[in-house]
Amino acid sequence: MGALRDIRFLAAAILALLAAAGCRSAAEPSAPAHPGWSALIAPDNSLGFLILKDGRPVATLAPGGWGPNWQWVGLDSKTRGTADGLDVTAPFEVNKANGEVVYVRLRVTKSGARQIAFRYDLTAEKQVPVTMLMAGLAALAEGKPQGLTLTPSAGAPEKVAWPFGRRAQGAPIASGELALGAGAIGLTFEPPIPVAFDNDARIMLAETSVAAGTRSETITLTFPGDVALYSRSEDLARFTQSIAGPDWFPFTPSNSLEPGALGMESWLDAPAGKHGAVRSVGDGFQFADGTPVRFWGTNLAYGGACAPPRADADFTAARFARSGINGVRLHKFSYPTDQSGIGDPNDATKMDPAGLDRLDYFASKLKQHGVYFGWSHTYGFHVVPGNRSRLLAYDEIAKSLHGNTYAFMNFAEDVQDLMIEMVTNLLKHKNPYTNTTYATEPALSFIELQNEDDIFFYTSETVLNGCPTYKKVFLGRWADWLKARYKTQEGLTRAWGPALAAGETLADRNIGIQLNPWFFGEGSLPGKQGGERQRFLDNALFLHDVQNKFYSRFAAAIRAAGYKGPINGSPWQAPAMLPHYLNLRSDYLAGYIDRHNYFGGGLSDTLMGQPGGGYLSSGLQQVAGRPFGISEWIHVYPSLYSAEGPVLLAAYGMGLQGWDASYEFQSSAGTRAYAERAGSFPWGVWDADTPTQLGQYPLLARMIYRGDVKEAAPLTVRRIGLAALQDGHFGFVDLVKQQGDVKTFAGSASPESLAVGKALV
Repeated sequence: MGALRDIRFLAAAILALLAAAGCRSAAEPSAPAHPGWSALIAPDNSLGFLILKDGRPVATLAPGGWGPNWQWVGLDSKTRGTADGLDVTAPFEVNKANGEVVYVRLRVTKSGARQIAFRYDLTAEKQVPVTMLMAGLAALAEGKPQGLTLTPSAGAPEKVAWPFGRRAQGAPIASGELALGAGAIGLTFEPPIPVAFDNDARIMLAETSVAAGTRSETITLTFPGDVALYSRSEDLARFTQSIAGPDWFPFTPSNSLEPGALGMESWLDAPAGKHGAVRSVGDGFQFADGTPVRFWGTNLAYGGACAPPRADADFTAARFARSGINGVRLHKFSYPTDQSGIGDPNDATKMDPAGLDRLDYFASKLKQHGVYFGWSHTYGFHVVPGNRSRLLAYDEIAKSLHGNTYAFMNFAEDVQDLMIEMVTNLLKHKNPYTNTTYATEPALSFIELQNEDDIFFYTSETVLNGCPTYKKVFLGRWADWLKARYKTQEGLTRAWGPALAAGETLADRNIGIQLNPWFFGEGSLPGKQGGERQRFLDNALFLHDVQNKFYSRFAAAIRAAGYKGPINGSPWQAPAMLPHYLNLRSDYLAGYIDRHNYFGGGLSDTLMGQPGGGYLSSGLQQVAGRPFGISEWIHVYPSLYSAEGPVLLAAYGMGLQGWDASYEFQSSAGTRAYAERAGSFPWGVWDADTPTQLGQYPLLARMIYRGDVKEAAPLTVRRIGLAALQDGHFGFVDLVKQQGDVKTFAGSASPESLAVGKALV
């Protein structure tokens, strides 16, 4: 989630680094490596800063923002500072195609021995609509915060207790004081500015819109003592300490695939498909001959790994089998060849012949070794110029979306047609190395309709607004749906009352639609009444119907091509309560339930901190009568506790919870047994090939395949009827917190219960 998440990660990392590097007894205290007060630039986003006391993070300051209707907009830069401070500019792109861009310039300087000034210049060529653009000031628990005092430009000071909670903005604030255990940090705002609260203090650089021209805001922090400013690359290096001690030893495995004591080759009943194709039967997977199966696997991503050269294919298939992996998820391989995939760059419905041949060969080697494979074919379907004649407005997609139809896919039936055709073409293709079509290939264990996408997602409105021809058609579908529901304009007026704006008519097909699911989720819908509530309910149900039509068309085409195996809709989720359960029902109707979740990001993060927490809490989305899988998960680097992840997921997820599939994210294809390093930023934060992950697989695969941990009985069942989906009233409450890929679930059914039994929907 942009700068704020980055610097909170750094805060956790620095705390853990210092704790690990400075393990001395209480009788032998040492001076801190960085005494006094300092401000440190974030490693992955130069717009964010940590406030440190004696080298330990006590607060953070980072900008962030949302476009209209709470559409998250990224704001980041990698530019570092100089000896004089930092001067960096980053675009806040609300709608680049329409010229709706705000350029945020941040200048950070020492304005005195005890002062650091943060000046934000916001520049726009035209008025840009926003929900807000803010500088978030967060107090960290490690700093022992006591509260924040705010003094408006006219009026008496007010103290806001910590934790801050949520509160709307008030009058413009001229100054303030953040009280911490080590002293108070003074705040000065020039000019005075409103401040709102949502866990952090949101200093409102802009709200509603950013006017054309340039406006500036300076936030000056005054510290209890002298302060240092660290904004250079070499400054960051000073805060990086090795955690390896003299008791550590090098891990030097060989790349040999010779049989050994840990080898799992004989445990896989090769070739894959020996017992017939995989089927979804009730709440589990079975082979055609009735043999039950659970998949303990990993991911491969992009064309280079999903369709590797032959030497890499041979080694990787054998390596997976030796580790006990019986399933691999082939992820986002359908991109065009110039986008790291094997798709035809001139026709999105076809594969490049050379890439397809590599995919065929690798599939045959996986099958030979007893490893099943599933298709997560697309993450943002790309349309290309050769498809122009089949699209309603290709130029709009090319200009606004750069050809990538992520999120937009859910609204555009002609784009859906292309992706459906791409998958069915691939299903009808005969693999020359196995002499079977993929539709009849028993080693093909699942097909995912789309990756990490659904119609109930925050990015929806921006992409549809960028393609006005498609938006007009979609509003027409919305009007037709309302006419079928209410018959006449008068019927719609009775249902919605004042919520139906003047001039909105069924005849003109101009009735506005809300595409941000927050408005009909737990954060907003409970406060709506009467016609306004009914309008949001209708809005949500229409989107649900649109998504169901897409999924049902897609699944029907897959079945017509001859594939009879498991299908899942999308492994993503929507905001809590009504959007979540509408989206979950779409996935239920499509097939089995699959989800993604990650954990960590800091060195000291551990799943043991909360029973049933982290990615194990995904089990709160398990649905009765359907198989359940988690096809992306891992402890995000640099977690020192990452070794606990596979063990807990295998024992609690695949064992106690009775999950049916697990694919850790992610492995690589090649001729090495293990990764050569534990991880790296920014893309090496997920690596299942480390010894702490795949190194444990031979042991854990034995446990799973033998059924050493018995499945528990359900402790609780949340029952969802169609009436609840229509009126938005449920007999329980769910909560969802999300920071990027890391999601936490809670509510009436607590995640702690998952440490004992199952919690079914």
